[in-house]
Amino acid sequence: MNRSTTRSSPWHGDLTGAFADGAVLFPLLLALAWQTGASAAIMLATTGAAYLVTGWLFRLPIPVQPLKSLSVMAIAAGASAQELQLAGLALGLIYFSIAWLPVNRFSNRIPLVLVHGFQLGLGIMLMLAALRMLGASPAELAVVVAAAITLVLITQLTRWPLLGLVAAGGLVWGLFHAVPVSGDVADSGIRASIIALMVLPQIALTLTNSVLGTERAARDYYGERAERVTPRRLLQSLGIGNLVVGTFGGMPYCHGSGGVTAHYRGGSRTWRSNAIIGITLLAMSAILVAGGGGLPEYPAILQALLIGVIGWFHFQLARPSWQLMHSRAVLLLMGGAALVFANMLAVLVVGTAALLIAYQLGYRFPVPRAIGGDGSTPSSPQQAGP
Repeated sequence: MNRSTTRSSPWHGDLTGAFADGAVLFPLLLALAWQTGASAAIMLATTGAAYLVTGWLFRLPIPVQPLKSLSVMAIAAGASAQELQLAGLALGLIYFSIAWLPVNRFSNRIPLVLVHGFQLGLGIMLMLAALRMLGASPAELAVVVAAAITLVLITQLTRWPLLGLVAAGGLVWGLFHAVPVSGDVADSGIRASIIALMVLPQIALTLTNSVLGTERAARDYYGERAERVTPRRLLQSLGIGNLVVGTFGGMPYCHGSGGVTAHYRGGSRTWRSNAIIGITLLAMSAILVAGGGGLPEYPAILQALLIGVIGWFHFQLARPSWQLMHSRAVLLLMGGAALVFANMLAVLVVGTAALLIAYQLGYRFPVPRAIGGDGSTPSSPQQAGP
């Protein structure tokens, strides 16, 4: 990205879009701090530093998100801070090792419909999660659905970064309604089985959503400006980043494709969004260290609204494959898996099985244009592959 691009981008979009992914980041970070007894101040500081480095590395608003499968397992299984730290270190080492394989070339053999199906499934799951947050109140549901439709229409029909404004408003509210952080968690020691349950499912999800999905989403939204966002660089970033963050006991993280959608739809267009959210997180960590309060808390209704809208925009990324008749069946199966199982690993398994059957029947699907080993992209698209 050249300097003229940065100068021509409005500051207000980068400012509001910086906090658009907060509805996912803050609740999971808070839950991990509570359940594992890990230091909330260290989690905030390392996440803020990771945002700054990520913005510098990719020169785009690439997100830093909690590893969702790992986070859910850590919370459900009652993982200790030490187990969380070891799981993050293990994933960092795995990602860094995989980055030295020919991942750029391999990614060009992955049919687009598989990536689009994963984005569709994630979008559906985000919208389902939003509905679950609302409970059974018809009035509450009606208000949030009406607000979501309004947000979607205004965002699509205008250039107003309304989604980012709403998300930023939630952060301001949370700063004035902070919740205390408790570190009184029983030490359950180190259990290899819990670490394995946190690590193994997360590997497949990271390779699909945080690598292939993030690369695809960045190219869809930013075009040639996303030339730095390649599978190898994403894996190197996640590998080194999680090794460093894990050393200090921070939050294991990924670069989720849903976060790319959140920042973009919130108004983010340049790396300045990463700088804004990164500095904010560092400041919040300093406040915690100084004893000035707890962590911000998003209102449940606002969190449901943001997650639902982000889910809607995210599954629209599957539109190119939906326009191909023989790809629709794969998308429908993957979307159905998301509805039935509410598990992204199941979505991946169903999509892979559907593709294998389709290949046996003689169908072929488009793949992304080739990416060289150095991350460069040729001008001509790659032909549909087997």
